[in-house]
Amino acid sequence: MVTRLKSPTLLERAKELQNGIVSYRRRIHANPELSFCEHETAKLIADAMRKFGYSVQEGVGGTGVLASLASPGWTGQYIGIRADMDALPMSEANSDDYSSRNGGVMHACGHDAHVACSLGAAKLLADAILRGDAELGVRFLFQPAEETVNADGKSGASLMIEAGALANISHLIALHVFPGIPCGNIGVRDEFLLAACDSFTIKVKGKGCHGAQPEAGVDSIVIATQLVQALQTIVSRKKPANDVAVMTIGGIRSSTFAPNIVAEEVELTGTVRYFKPEMQRLFQTEIETICGLVETMGGSFKLDYNHETPALWNDPSVTAVVRQVAEKMLGTGSVFELGQQLGADDFSFYTANVPCCYFILGVSREDRATELHNPNFDINEDALPVGAALLAETALALSAVASKPEI
Repeated sequence: MVTRLKSPTLLERAKELQNGIVSYRRRIHANPELSFCEHETAKLIADAMRKFGYSVQEGVGGTGVLASLASPGWTGQYIGIRADMDALPMSEANSDDYSSRNGGVMHACGHDAHVACSLGAAKLLADAILRGDAELGVRFLFQPAEETVNADGKSGASLMIEAGALANISHLIALHVFPGIPCGNIGVRDEFLLAACDSFTIKVKGKGCHGAQPEAGVDSIVIATQLVQALQTIVSRKKPANDVAVMTIGGIRSSTFAPNIVAEEVELTGTVRYFKPEMQRLFQTEIETICGLVETMGGSFKLDYNHETPALWNDPSVTAVVRQVAEKMLGTGSVFELGQQLGADDFSFYTANVPCCYFILGVSREDRATELHNPNFDINEDALPVGAALLAETALALSAVASKPEI
């Protein structure tokens, strides 16, 4: 029999823990670490989780941390809570006491807040289990490398799954902070929320020569500009108008950068975002076809197309529990339905394996209207106890659902 704690009790307790939760967030924010390099962050997490009473496994999927705790005699499955740990390769423009001390590295996507909320939730659930107020098993997945992939094209989620992080987990939840949503509000959506993400690079090779004698060479820059224009027609002329998808050329660079040299090689890189699997096939095929114009213009090309993450699917039954818990805890006016987002998150790999829900926590600050992946990014830390309490209360509610006998 699972005893479900009342939401106000958890939220009030989370607010009592706010100083500690904020302290964790600021320590991590001040000492950001890039993907696959989250060694000190993982150590901080492992030490805290052991202190709370969890059984801890380190080095999972590289630098990941698994932490599990169950009520005495618990024989059921575990509820999973995931938090990503990595920072971004960018310099912070803020000058707070807790601003990044690692040059060129910054928590500009809020993963420090995700860890802090999860540590707060871990403390709340450990206290409830150890007091005997609740019966459940819970496992926290502190994941490395959400922002990038390794040489084999695998991100932290894939590596955690391969390491057995989902074993005996019935449901998995995660939150992501968002600065464009009022502080402490919650955004949810059934089914597809985030897009699938592919990346590609195209190397265009011509023949270099002196800029005063372009007829002696094959101008890779001219070819590349034609290629960029042609690629834009995939969305406007090849994709069905009712299907959501976007392609962006995010970078272009030549092998030389001088006013009097015809560059021999140009590299382009871009991303494709979509929801339907058939869009992946369409974009890859069309990009390959359009690259043929490089040869028509006298050059050659090499295309590398990478399937990075599938679309993120929120299980409606799990999302319904998150929605119900959030509405009871915060009021219906603080919970709203999200539209589909063309951002991506490798949490989508988990959603293909167990019933999941990924929801949004509002962290807007009136004094800093910034976006994710921005050098001025920061959060309203009053949202942290809300995130902690909601993760904990949802885990309790899902455990109750998972423990119901089938009729």
